[in-house]
Amino acid sequence: MRIVFWNVKRKDLTNLVCDMAAENEAAIVVLNECKLPIGDTLGALKANVDNRFFIPESNSEDRFQCFCKYPTLDLSEVHKGFRTSVRRLKLGNRIALLGLVHGVDIRNYDAETRQAYAQSLADEIRFVKTEQATNHLILLGDFNMNPHDRGMNLAMGLNAMMTKECVKAGDRTFLGKQYEFYYNPMWSLQGDGSDGPAGTVYDTSSQGPYGWNMLDQVIVNHSIVDDFRGIEILTQAGPNRLTDARGRPDATSASDHLPIVVTLKGVTP
Repeated sequence: MRIVFWNVKRKDLTNLVCDMAAENEAAIVVLNECKLPIGDTLGALKANVDNRFFIPESNSEDRFQCFCKYPTLDLSEVHKGFRTSVRRLKLGNRIALLGLVHGVDIRNYDAETRQAYAQSLADEIRFVKTEQATNHLILLGDFNMNPHDRGMNLAMGLNAMMTKECVKAGDRTFLGKQYEFYYNPMWSLQGDGSDGPAGTVYDTSSQGPYGWNMLDQVIVNHSIVDDFRGIEILTQAGPNRLTDARGRPDATSASDHLPIVVTLKGVTP
């Protein structure tokens, strides 16, 4: 089962969205910062990709546009936060949660503020897990942090580690409290050591000193790491490249973010 996520930066990129949804046989498409009426995007997906696409029930369409191909996956919203939306997700034979995230941006918020946001997000997610009585959680979105930023890996933050082996213990203890681990596969894609672009955003502003940044990420709770199959940063949508001549996101014809596609274990009808 594949999930396509893209921050389209308030642009109408519907044709590109349809092309990448078709190419990747997406079961779920999530758009962030999409200002096009959600019904228009749905109409394009139904007309150009698959007539089965529908809009799962939610109150978060101003932040996330979420489209699903298969009703059996559910995707109904169980929690709405200021910058989050948590959906029920049928993952194989079990119920999981898919949390959509849009972190505070790196141009207007310094590193300390974004770390504080991550800790607040972690508290919110722990509340939802308790309320829904499951820790089978996947967080997906534009975190506006890199995998190595402290908010992503502090115990009291998102506690997301770089390898599957790192999260095998399940949790770690900090100041007498236990914090569950998450696996962050985006570490493996950052820099020159892997195929494809070195990140999802290229930014050399004062808040983006690394050049390439991996702001768009997926992290997986240790309890369902075995359901994770792969992650890819997309540079192509149909015949159209999403990068410029230097291999950076082409914000002129597409978005300043590159989309990602997550592959999970799970039988789609």
